[in-house]
Amino acid sequence: MATPRKGRCGMTYGDLTRGATTKADGAYLEMRNQILLGTLEPGSRVDYVRLAASLGVSITPLREALRRLEADHLVIRNAHRDVVIAPLTEREASELVAVRQDLDLLAARLAAAQMTQQEIAAARKLVTSRDDTEALRYLRDAGLPVAADGMLSVDRAFHRMVYCGSHNQVLIQCRDALSTRTERYVIVARRLVAVPPEAVKSLHERLLAALETRDAEAAAELMRAHYRDLDLDFADVIFGRLSGRKP
Repeated sequence: MATPRKGRCGMTYGDLTRGATTKADGAYLEMRNQILLGTLEPGSRVDYVRLAASLGVSITPLREALRRLEADHLVIRNAHRDVVIAPLTEREASELVAVRQDLDLLAARLAAAQMTQQEIAAARKLVTSRDDTEALRYLRDAGLPVAADGMLSVDRAFHRMVYCGSHNQVLIQCRDALSTRTERYVIVARRLVAVPPEAVKSLHERLLAALETRDAEAAAELMRAHYRDLDLDFADVIFGRLSGRKP
């Protein structure tokens, strides 16, 4: 395996997910991170020469990275064939919320029947400790996007543990496939509306209690409460679709 190397932007190739040891991998991961955090602004055109220089790579690995980002729906090609950072839109946000909410409720119901005591104990340990380092390690080992500042890492890791507790691989894969697209909106929403950590912890503890007692309907209702009580409906928060709030 190749030795990880540093790019000019300061990130280390291979430090975000397993197997990221090539220049194309490094460029992809760093660009994905910058898109998630908004450093590469939605709707902005990609300047190949400037971006390649900032990443410390040539045009060839940059093109490969952009192809992967296009498959992730994080960049698009406009009518002039320019590569553009995908905009944040109300329609996409609303559709992502609708799909994720249904998947979350299904995951909670299945986890109530399938999640092992060992899996519940691991999730409870994370909820209790709120250990960002452990959460980031878990997400990186799963090959999931990780924001540089660790934003929302514990909550994201906890929810994926619930999905894994469903023991339904198709459901887990669906969730992971949507992860990068939803993460952009969640980060923006959390910057607009802060959620008290204790409120999140309390809800997660109650959800774990429902999973432990095998109460599928209570688990689903508590998962639904994430959207109702914790402003997880990022389409509403960002675009004021339901309540009239504006960023």
